[in-house]
Amino acid sequence: MSKHHNMILAIIAVISLSACSGLRVRGDVGGQSVKTRVDAEVARYYLVTYLSGRRTNPALDQRIAKLYQNPSGPLPDRVELKRLSEEFSVDFAAVYFADRVASAADNRRFREIFGESRRAFARRRLIPPAAVAEYDVMFVPTYLYKRLPVMGSDFAVPKKALEKAGVPVHFVETVEDGAIETNAEIVAAAIAARASSGRRLILISASKSGSEVALALTRLGAAQTRHVAGWINAVGALQGTPLADERALTRVERLVGTVDAAGVESLTTERSRRRFRGFRVSDHILVVNYFGVPLSGDLSSWARPSFRPLSRHGPNDGILLLADMIFPRGISVAELGLDHYLLDRDIDATTMGLVAAMVQWMAPSPAKLAPVSNR
Repeated sequence: MSKHHNMILAIIAVISLSACSGLRVRGDVGGQSVKTRVDAEVARYYLVTYLSGRRTNPALDQRIAKLYQNPSGPLPDRVELKRLSEEFSVDFAAVYFADRVASAADNRRFREIFGESRRAFARRRLIPPAAVAEYDVMFVPTYLYKRLPVMGSDFAVPKKALEKAGVPVHFVETVEDGAIETNAEIVAAAIAARASSGRRLILISASKSGSEVALALTRLGAAQTRHVAGWINAVGALQGTPLADERALTRVERLVGTVDAAGVESLTTERSRRRFRGFRVSDHILVVNYFGVPLSGDLSSWARPSFRPLSRHGPNDGILLLADMIFPRGISVAELGLDHYLLDRDIDATTMGLVAAMVQWMAPSPAKLAPVSNR
């Protein structure tokens, strides 16, 4: 056996050990079963013991209880989550964030509807309810969707599922490596072009295109978006990513070749957070934030390399900080165990379930007349 071969085996062993390290846990967070590994005993205790209603560590129980003094308040932001990561652990902060998302009344009600719809589609591949026939769906693809379609950035599977169900689908051809501001103009034009169709429009974005949609809706304003009923903001890069601040362009170009630097620069945190503060999406548009919350043992091979460097900023999905993906006026659905790439084998059923749940939520029935909370 060659020395070179031995080195390769050693590297594989190190990678395998790092991927499998951590404490085994099995528990439940907001109705979602969890079976994975976590980074610290405090995260294990919180997930397995505290959230199941048991109290066996008085000192730690008291510290955790203080976090729930205002359970109906706003979700913790990235500053609070970073503080919790430093005080407890990154996985502890991620579980806490997921639990807070799941506990919000509107989020919990929407997830029940979504879960029922997704299970029905997954089992029987049913067509959407008749009300969906009033809607068109517009996909806005994410970064490098032409060069990296294997990551699902071109929405090929969700598009096919909706088309098979008879839902009219539109796809916006953005500049795959272009700046957010440039693509927002393209998206705004595409949205405006559907205004005279007489049909209601649901937008679906992912990652970088989340900011492009938010900026497009902001620029169009309420008067030009009356036909837009909803927006599914999947893993939205609404406030950028620290990765874009840290020579991300070099890493991207190693993978796919030369790209427009403007695209990466538009994702830097200072620029993105300033842009985020200016977003104004009309209140008549239902926003659903859909994202993953991975723990240390859940990371895909695509997300794992960036997860640890990002962890010094707090819990993340391998690309974005968890709190930075949420549009503040909207419903939030967190999927425990999935990272930024949402490697869900039933992504077609998930898409159908989200669209059907949105339509049901927007239906003019007494059960759906409660306003969307600002959580």
